[in-house]
Amino acid sequence: MQQQPDAYLLDLPASLLQQVLALCAPAQLARCAAACRLLRQAATGCPAWQQHCLQRWSNWGPDVWKELLQQEAWKTLYAARRQVDLQTDQLVATLVWPLERYGCIAALQQLGHDALDQLRRLAVKQGSLMVGTRYWAKQALTAVLSHLQANSMKRILQQPQDTQKMPEVGALLVAQAHYPCVDVSAVSAYLDRLAEECKHRMAEAGTGTDLEALLLLNQLLFNPPADGSSAASPSPDDTPRQAELPYPMSAWTWEQQSSAADWMIVPSGNAGLGLQGDSENYYDPSNSLLPFVLATRKGIPISLAIVHAAVGRRAGLPIEFVGMPMHFMNKLGAADTPDERFIDVFAGGKVLDREAVKAMMQQNDIPFHENRLQAVGLAEVYTRLCGNLINIYSHSRNTSKQRILLDMLLAISPNNIEYSIRHAQVAVNRDDFDTAINDYKRIAELAGNVAAPGALHPPRAVIQSRISAVEAMRSAWHQQALEQIRRPNQAVPVQFKVGDVIRHRRYHYRGVIYGWDAECKAEEDWMQQMRIDQLPGGRHQPYYHVLVDHRDRPFQSTYVAQENIVRPTPTPTPSTTATTGSSGEASEVWDIWNNRDVLAPHWEHSLQVQHPDIGEYFEGIEPDASCYHVNAYLNFRFPEDWIAAI
Repeated sequence: MQQQPDAYLLDLPASLLQQVLALCAPAQLARCAAACRLLRQAATGCPAWQQHCLQRWSNWGPDVWKELLQQEAWKTLYAARRQVDLQTDQLVATLVWPLERYGCIAALQQLGHDALDQLRRLAVKQGSLMVGTRYWAKQALTAVLSHLQANSMKRILQQPQDTQKMPEVGALLVAQAHYPCVDVSAVSAYLDRLAEECKHRMAEAGTGTDLEALLLLNQLLFNPPADGSSAASPSPDDTPRQAELPYPMSAWTWEQQSSAADWMIVPSGNAGLGLQGDSENYYDPSNSLLPFVLATRKGIPISLAIVHAAVGRRAGLPIEFVGMPMHFMNKLGAADTPDERFIDVFAGGKVLDREAVKAMMQQNDIPFHENRLQAVGLAEVYTRLCGNLINIYSHSRNTSKQRILLDMLLAISPNNIEYSIRHAQVAVNRDDFDTAINDYKRIAELAGNVAAPGALHPPRAVIQSRISAVEAMRSAWHQQALEQIRRPNQAVPVQFKVGDVIRHRRYHYRGVIYGWDAECKAEEDWMQQMRIDQLPGGRHQPYYHVLVDHRDRPFQSTYVAQENIVRPTPTPTPSTTATTGSSGEASEVWDIWNNRDVLAPHWEHSLQVQHPDIGEYFEGIEPDASCYHVNAYLNFRFPEDWIAAI
């Protein structure tokens, strides 16, 4: 009888068998454990399980795994964590279904830290048909981190003494929500190093007063670098920094610089970091995020003040924050004493006394009140930081970032009616009607409490009316989400399908179709404005929802008449000169950002479309293909598109 392979393993000495098993992957170890009783004993107790666990997972829930970790039951831990990963995979795959989406998000948030490792793996998973997986994993990762950061914000504000020397902690929570795939903790270590340099300069200079020490701190932070440059990492020429972009910052910034230590330089001698106020791009949200501020050496008053206080407090200076209207400053010294000084961090660390600050406020038409120069706590600092970003994202209609920041504001001030109302409004805009209804019910409870913060205390009848309206919207949305769109039998047939890569006949930009209507369903005002009826086919022809390649038109979605769509070829076309303005002719472009007529520069050989929302609708596109693979929900919505294609 032929000897089984596992018999050869059992002939090995125990120590050698353990060395062999240590080379096995987890799946191989599991198969060994299922072979026979002796191998099960050897594989279960194999030290390799510990290595596999620690290599695969770096995040462990605070208490969930504590007992198994203490018992060092590594195989049991691996099996349990693997089940969590599989659950995470399933939840991410289900996010494409609108009616299931927020339930899945809530389940992922319930998993908390235990979902982070797998979400980060999915968010960077390679493959031409992994675009959708990466997109939804990043959406889930942002939602889970937002939930965790809001809870962390609540905790750090409950322990103010522990965070006095590290006022950047709350600001880094805000930054982490913007960089879900990056660890921003290196920023605190960098501030530690800067504080050590500051203390070194104080010791060398033999400073005897806080004012002398303050001047050395300002020298370190605001003096130009040794090479004379004004910023450590200037923005590339081809990367716009615009507040209206749907991303909080240009894609090149933190991800490219997180592994590069060139911007984490600690200046020596009399050289400084060269921090300065960014007047040119003041409302760029990146200026509120500490990693970006330290990388570019530019920021707005509040972000520069946080850096200034973080380094100063570590170095032993009792720097305080002053939340003036329309400006943010730091101060040192007791109020109304000769030692009191205010630091205008936006003006290169300019040191002012109280009279100079009064004069500055008068010059800027800011009414003076003594309480406006009082020190504010970290809760006020983080509230203002989040509020600034919410206003910027409101302007750019970025509801995703608004929601993250409103979650943090409600963690800081959970009974604030104004924040709760805005949170409900954002939830409605994101089709999260259940959350909006819960928000309004909470607002109804708070409305009867005159002590509840917030300027708005709407009557209960108004709130109940709003709840009813949201419930009606939810019902209509549910019905629409379940509706299947089939190809009609009409005079002008639908010639394209979802997933088709197309080119605009007139403006030449490329895009991909993610939906269509048998005839124009835009609002009448828009059709009149765009002179739809002057097109040869008018409104009674198919219209297509198109994600536009951002290399042709940055971050746009358009609504295009069928007569203005052609199939592209992957061969380059000559570059053309962009034109702007309206020609007076009928335009079929539903441009949610602006109404410019922009001609595409030139096409690459690939038909791949670059747009941040591609993954919301598609799994990806195979090399040399002319059509994207739709996700499960889009396939459900347009069932006959792919049947026709087959």
